[in-house]
Amino acid sequence: MIDLDRAAEERLLGRPVENVLTAIDRRALKDRRLLVTGAGGSVGSALALQLAACEPASLTLVDHAEYNLFRIERRLRAAFPKLAIEPVLGDVSRRADIRHACLITRPHAVYHAAAYKHVPITEVTVIAAVRTNVLGTVETIRAARDVGARFLLVSSDKAADPSSVMGATKRLAELVATYQRSRLFRPVVVRFGNILGSSGSVVEIMAEAVRQGRNVPVTDPAATRFFMTADEAVSLVIKADLMGRGGDVFWLEMGPPLRIGELAQRIIEWGTAEGRQPVDIDIIGLRAGEKLREELTTQGLEMRKTSHPRIWSARQKDVPRREIIRAVRQLRRACASGDAMMALETLAGAVAGYEPSDAAIKAARSASRRIGAASSTVTSAVA
Repeated sequence: MIDLDRAAEERLLGRPVENVLTAIDRRALKDRRLLVTGAGGSVGSALALQLAACEPASLTLVDHAEYNLFRIERRLRAAFPKLAIEPVLGDVSRRADIRHACLITRPHAVYHAAAYKHVPITEVTVIAAVRTNVLGTVETIRAARDVGARFLLVSSDKAADPSSVMGATKRLAELVATYQRSRLFRPVVVRFGNILGSSGSVVEIMAEAVRQGRNVPVTDPAATRFFMTADEAVSLVIKADLMGRGGDVFWLEMGPPLRIGELAQRIIEWGTAEGRQPVDIDIIGLRAGEKLREELTTQGLEMRKTSHPRIWSARQKDVPRREIIRAVRQLRRACASGDAMMALETLAGAVAGYEPSDAAIKAARSASRRIGAASSTVTSAVA
């Protein structure tokens, strides 16, 4: 993740940056026990830092990446030496891991930010994407509900009319969350776009190219994406959680979308040292699963204003609960057997409008054939 100061953020975004969390919001979380999954990631770490500033009774950090967990724990202990911090090394898709984290800390609220988000990689690794993004959400919801915690799912603009494995898994995770609502358990979903300078983001890739004096890779200059700083996003996520009634999908007002070509020019101007010749742009074309234009809401969701001008809400269209349950069961079987093609077909059947890319289909078929061949070899050897 790139460290950008406020001036750099505003220069790249082309708009003012604001943190919307108020003293009243922070007081609502004071002395509460809070848990963040994916706490070592770009969004999770920013979320953990802002929650820590609210003076909670304790803050539990869950992540499967040891170094990321070590890094955010160290940063929090330095900044908030009196805060009770509980690091938990574990995988949200493993029921025992996330259940243990919730049972030992009894959180009042669980912020679920753990996810695989890189579109080109998840496009060809559907089993991993499904296991973490969908089944990980199922297990985290179950663990939160069992201890009576509020649950908030951090989602993505790629869940809107998804064209990628990543988007489809996040959309199904949204459906899983909203269809768990009951009188006593009311999950909240918050959807937003790209985090400026996050790990593996287009901004990081472009800035690295400028630093090395290489041409900046651009998929399509006309492609548009929504961007927001990590601090803006998580402050609005916390705000949405506090106003949520459950069953809502909130989406964050991220300002006008940025053209990727324009963003590349701003990064070149910002990152080029004085006296050096600016690098050029190389157009590489959209990759499998990528859209020309991102959206935050489609699928017939009726958008409504909330008490905050940058937070909107929408009710989901009705989807039979039995269809969601059936899809989750099939995905469990697919992940257990390593059947990527079954996972992809189940995903396509469960998420309205999603059609897998040729790259996703090719990769899934290849993975399924390899698993089948390996199973046959093992069976023969045993026999």
